[in-house]
This record gives sequence, C-alpha cells and structure tokens, in this order.
Amino acid sequence: MKIYGGNGRDTIYGGSGNDLIHGGNGRDWIHGGAGNDTLYGGNGRDKLFGGPGDDYLSGGNGRDLLAGGEGNDSLFGGNGNDVLLGGIGDDLLSGGRGRNLLDPGE
Repeated sequence: MKIYGGNGRDTIYGGSGNDLIHGGNGRDWIHGGAGNDTLYGGNGRDKLFGGPGDDYLSGGNGRDLLAGGEGNDSLFGGNGNDVLLGGIGDDLLSGGRGRNLLDPGE
C-alpha cells in the first residue's frame, strides 16, 4: 500500500503488507504495522513506528522519534536531534546531524 500525507499533522496507519508511507511536511505519526515497511517523515517533528518486519525509517528534517520494532530495521534520523530505537533484531541506526540518542535494543 502507498500512502502520502499532506502538509500539517497527519496520523497514518499502514496495513499488514509491505507499505510505503510518506508523511509530508508537519508533525506526523506514522505506524507501519506488520510487513516490511518504508516510512518517510519529511520536514517536521515526526514519530515513526515500524512494527514487526524488516523496516526502513527516515525521519528527515526535524526532531524525530524512530522506533523499528521487531525485525532487522534501518533507521536514519536526518537533520535534527533525534531518538532512534532499534528493537528486537539486527538493526542499522544512523542519527545524522544533530544531538541524537541511539538505542539498538536487543
């Protein structure tokens, strides 16, 4: 499933398959759900939650929270002071520019 948010605050939930979700500009809450999801926060203070599966999360510009969940996830904070939480699995975490907190999980 492909989902594109707009400017402003979006709350987006993916399905049980492999989702591609772009939050757009603004403060977004994005939940990928089960499956191998690709989540982009865009500009703004975003919260991205991957869920079960091997997920790719990119926060973009702004102070973001990225949580991979179960699976082998790749998390990229971008510009801003970000918090990256890997979860269970073999995860790749890159905070980008800014003061970042990285927790690889288990």
